[in-house]
Amino acid sequence: MARRNARVIRFTDAKAESTSVAEPPAAIFQRRLELRRPWSVALLCVLSAMLLTVSFAPFDCWQLAYAALVPWTLAVGGCAGKRSAVLWGTVAGVVFWAGNLYWLWWITLVGYAALVVYLSAYWLVAALVVRAAFRRNWPMWIVLPVVWVALEWARAHIISGFPWFFLAHSQYSITHLIQIADLTGQYGVSFFVAMVNGVIVDLFTYPLFSRQGAGGSPRLSWNALAGAGVAAVAAVGLAGYGAWRLGQQTTQPGPVVGIVQHAFPITLRGRDVPPGEIMDSHLSASYAFLGAGCDLLIWPETMLPEGMNREFMGMDRELLNPQGRQMLEELDSEGQRMVRLSQQLGCAILAGGITIHRNPRPDDDPWLIRNGALWFDGQTAWASEYYAKMHLVPFGEYVPFRQSFPALHRLLRRFVPPVMSQLDPGQVRTVFELRRDRGDWTLATPICYEGTFPDVCRHLVMRGWTKRAEILANLSNDGWFVWRWGEGPYRGSAEHPQHLVQYCFRAVESRNPILRAVNTGISASIDSCGRIVALVGGPEMRAMISGTLLLDGATDQQGAYLPGHGPKVLVDERVTLYSLVGDVFACAVSLAAAAMTAWLIFAKPRLPSGRKGKG
Repeated sequence: MARRNARVIRFTDAKAESTSVAEPPAAIFQRRLELRRPWSVALLCVLSAMLLTVSFAPFDCWQLAYAALVPWTLAVGGCAGKRSAVLWGTVAGVVFWAGNLYWLWWITLVGYAALVVYLSAYWLVAALVVRAAFRRNWPMWIVLPVVWVALEWARAHIISGFPWFFLAHSQYSITHLIQIADLTGQYGVSFFVAMVNGVIVDLFTYPLFSRQGAGGSPRLSWNALAGAGVAAVAAVGLAGYGAWRLGQQTTQPGPVVGIVQHAFPITLRGRDVPPGEIMDSHLSASYAFLGAGCDLLIWPETMLPEGMNREFMGMDRELLNPQGRQMLEELDSEGQRMVRLSQQLGCAILAGGITIHRNPRPDDDPWLIRNGALWFDGQTAWASEYYAKMHLVPFGEYVPFRQSFPALHRLLRRFVPPVMSQLDPGQVRTVFELRRDRGDWTLATPICYEGTFPDVCRHLVMRGWTKRAEILANLSNDGWFVWRWGEGPYRGSAEHPQHLVQYCFRAVESRNPILRAVNTGISASIDSCGRIVALVGGPEMRAMISGTLLLDGATDQQGAYLPGHGPKVLVDERVTLYSLVGDVFACAVSLAAAAMTAWLIFAKPRLPSGRKGKG
């Protein structure tokens, strides 16, 4: 009996061996890419840096943004060696930031180098996460937008923030697409651009087959096509939403505004022109608006002499030394000129200037200086109201650790040129009221760099659930970001148009028109749908441009009215979801990125049979 059973067992085993199905090769379940030559990885990474560069202003090849991250993703994901992948993925960031922030090196070479290194660290993090997900066959149409948007959001908040060169900024001129910013902020546009990049990567590299269950038979994989389908649906949705928003009739005639722009460059030696001459030039240009029916006149940031605020000019002169009394007499003379200008034009004047305040801290300097927007109503020689900039530029406007670590503060201060005054942040979100016979309007005034922060502008516009400011007036001074050869004329840098396009998104996020008055940069009017309606200067900025802009006749560069625009700035009654809830979308994406990263770190990968895990 035992022998018979043995024969049966041997017979059954042999039959099983003869009828078994061969295991499919592991290669069909893997991504179709393996880069083994370092130079090919390097070229792909540098190619992405170049494509991204030309997709942004001033080149404005916005179409390239939808494929700019593809070479970089293929390089960091497909490189055979992990170290080479991460190294060249980071080097691409160094190349990108070093090339695109060139306008900083002549201001602070040390700061320029430190900023390039710091910003490239975000590319390092992205390379690590994207590579790990790529090697596990995770779909890039999900991974890439989640990782990139999370890092953009982090970059906008860490160490005061640097919200420059977001993927969304390449699309500022595609008006239908950017309307989604009133729901998601600019991060929604960045998410879509990165998603399309991920779809292209997946279509090139995603495995043709996937397993049907654990250890099951192979079946065709539709994940890459699913990503393409989702991206197509998203594109249709964005276009449809944009068309709906653009078709809404929600605007009303606002004020007639005049803007004065001049070109007074700033170097590490200071300005070549004395304050009195700057004041004279702006007064002279302002008289061009006589008889134009302006409701408001705007000058750029820091064009006034220092100290034209009420607190300083209203001081008891007997308490000052002779030099201080002379300074106040000169300020009073300039203030009287502002009174006459306001009365002759018949309108209020909003101008940028440094304000001086008593310091309540007795152990510190006796005076505090702030970067302000001052409101002149034609009644007093000093500003009747002012707003002081709240979000200051690290090292450019303040050196940190002044109170907490004074020794470290003094050390860091040595690296900051003396011409860069150390400022005190403002404390009050002032909103100016413009009252005219034909209507009343309210304005908030983000100053220069703080206007690039959506959250800063959102808090200026909103009070709780109510929209308290109908217009955003951005006063800027881009005089630092100019260059020249030898003693030749100053010329504008790429910073000027890059700064301008940020405000297309601020307009959509709050549905407020934007008025920009910029020294040496690009003054402009932007409507509540993010369209650049009129400007002084131009994206090419071949030379410094001075001029005036009357927004009673907002025109494009061809001299014709833009569609839907007439003789006045148009205010918009809409209150947006973004204004109410802020960066909820970006925060949710960042949480998803954190969860994804944690899973990649702690979860053991399940690799196809016969494949060894590498990097």
